[in-house]
Amino acid sequence: MSESVECSELPSELLLPIGKGLDTRIEILRFRGVCKSWRSAISSSDFIPRFPLNFPNPSPPPLRRRRRRLALFHGEADHLYQQTICLLHETILYRLTPSASSDKGWLIKIEDCKCEMHLLDPHRERYESESDSPNILPSNFVLLDYDTVELTRAHTLILQSLIPIGRVNKVVMFNDCHVFVVYGDGKLGHAKCGDESLTCLGEMDLEFDDVIVYEGQVYVVDRFGICWWIKINDSTLDLVKFWNPCGSDSLKTQKHLLESDGTIYIVDRYLDREWRGRHYACVVGFKVYKKNEWGGEWVLEDSLGDRAFILRSDCSLSVLTREFFGYEGNCIYFTQQNRIHVFKLENNSITNADLNEDKVYNQTTL
Repeated sequence: MSESVECSELPSELLLPIGKGLDTRIEILRFRGVCKSWRSAISSSDFIPRFPLNFPNPSPPPLRRRRRRLALFHGEADHLYQQTICLLHETILYRLTPSASSDKGWLIKIEDCKCEMHLLDPHRERYESESDSPNILPSNFVLLDYDTVELTRAHTLILQSLIPIGRVNKVVMFNDCHVFVVYGDGKLGHAKCGDESLTCLGEMDLEFDDVIVYEGQVYVVDRFGICWWIKINDSTLDLVKFWNPCGSDSLKTQKHLLESDGTIYIVDRYLDREWRGRHYACVVGFKVYKKNEWGGEWVLEDSLGDRAFILRSDCSLSVLTREFFGYEGNCIYFTQQNRIHVFKLENNSITNADLNEDKVYNQTTL
């Protein structure tokens, strides 16, 4: 039997490739915090975040119009369109728990930037201003005092444009290469990293609500509750109708795909008006459907048990409430008009959700 070796005695020839294989700043910091030899093996300044990435403009080129009062000359409009900058950002959601007592923790969202990590609100895609967030993690934050578990990664498109651009509802990245985009009008686009433009997928009359990576495959759900499998071939992509429809086909509903405890769910968000093409529609309720593992049917769920669903514009997730501060079981948390609300399945009520007392940057006096 070989003898065990202290971590501090591992050769630098082994530590260096391990360190180079880490792809987040948190992993680098934890690696360097093990001991002196590990800290000297790699430098935190050597870490170069992969994101943001340049990405093709998801909006189509402006239409050429003849009437000068209705639009700019097409030449100038085309020039402004070409000046649009589109960047693909990645954020990571973690469960952060004190190392001393790890029964409960906080849900946090981190974005790696060039020189620091940014701590973001996990319920909001981005902040309106720098003063609106805790932002950069302070220097007195000791990461080794906490345990971190990566939950999921979320992606967003940030556009800088001088002309009106179309709205994007959802972005997912698959295999670090394929990027799928659900537009505000329900169209589905695809591009690989490095492509100059996006390709539209599906028939023109199809309207999609959400896209998810589940069990190593990409699925989308349309407004009728039909789930489609995106079959990725060597050079082509095919949409394959995969599961039977579920939920309402009303224009006043929006469907979300979510994975919970290894099972895929569809969450039907009921609104007070048709939402496509609108920036705001008031939520009036939810229904939750669980995929029947024995067949293609969906089952209406009346309880989530000890789990809470968190619906976000960049990703949705499920959490066990006994593992997180601030969340109640059998509830759906969502953001509306920049405020966090909670829907309770027990009585179908919607109230404001105040999670401020349970935010990590309050509890840990960062």
